[in-house]
Amino acid sequence: MKKKILLFFFVIIAIIISVNFLFNTKRDFSEKCGLNIYRFEQDFFSINPDSFDLFFRDLKEQYSFFFNDTTLDFKYDVLLDDTLNMILDSVQSEFQDRLPSVEKIETGFCNYKKYFPLDSFSIYTYIEGTFDYRYPVVFADQKLFISLDLFLGENHIFYNTFPEYIKFSHDSTYLPATCFITLAGRHIPPPRLNNFLSSILYYAKAYFFAQHMLDDIPDSHLFKCSEEKITWCKNNEKIIWEYMIENDYLFSSSPDLVERFISLAPFSKFGLDIDRNSPGSVGVWLGLQILNSYANQNDVSFNDVLNETDYTKILNKSGYKP
Repeated sequence: MKKKILLFFFVIIAIIISVNFLFNTKRDFSEKCGLNIYRFEQDFFSINPDSFDLFFRDLKEQYSFFFNDTTLDFKYDVLLDDTLNMILDSVQSEFQDRLPSVEKIETGFCNYKKYFPLDSFSIYTYIEGTFDYRYPVVFADQKLFISLDLFLGENHIFYNTFPEYIKFSHDSTYLPATCFITLAGRHIPPPRLNNFLSSILYYAKAYFFAQHMLDDIPDSHLFKCSEEKITWCKNNEKIIWEYMIENDYLFSSSPDLVERFISLAPFSKFGLDIDRNSPGSVGVWLGLQILNSYANQNDVSFNDVLNETDYTKILNKSGYKP
């Protein structure tokens, strides 16, 4: 039963993909450009157990997509669950009054509305209890779902079993970047080719997107690593680029390159003594430099960059020469 309870909020990730319900009650309305923020975990766990049946009916209508599991008794299996309430206490101690970095998220929302005036999204916060670090933020049906129990800080006891580089990224400092990198996926078409160049530029587009949404965001926030690792990239940019060229990696389709230079990792894998000084995903960082060079050197709009799928063209017209 305990495992089943903890899995309750985890199934949200699967359930929300099919959400078709919008409701009118607004938990928190940001005056800046009209961003709606709904604190589901606060609304649900604030129900008085003695009046649960009375208030749960209305809450279920408002947040219908959180209650599709008909096998659970939501009062006894969820509301009164000790583990979930312990998680809630930690979340409340950090984020009771406002979301972390909410001003930056609001600024990002305003920029988003400028680039995509016909689109919008709302934010829903929740807790889930399984600490699946792959999904701190999920986007579905014009909604960003934020698992606040994954932004409590790298030293939180909940993350004791995480690898060190994963712990580092679970700080509220990285919430704005995580939101907009996640949101970017709906605006980026898949690449035409399955080679290393296409991969690094395709994944870099999400970071390019977040750069334009979040004014002056540092690379260390985008890539969730220390400033020292970003400085290492900048100081060694030419060496990294020459390494990729000399080893004929750009047009290679070897899946090994994804693991070495794109996937989430504590560091990139050049097979050299310098590896541990590098951040993971150094290939994506390199791709971001190429995209920025392409955007600066050509008469192209932000959306043009996102929609261009000829990645050889981007490289050739970028004039990228570190």
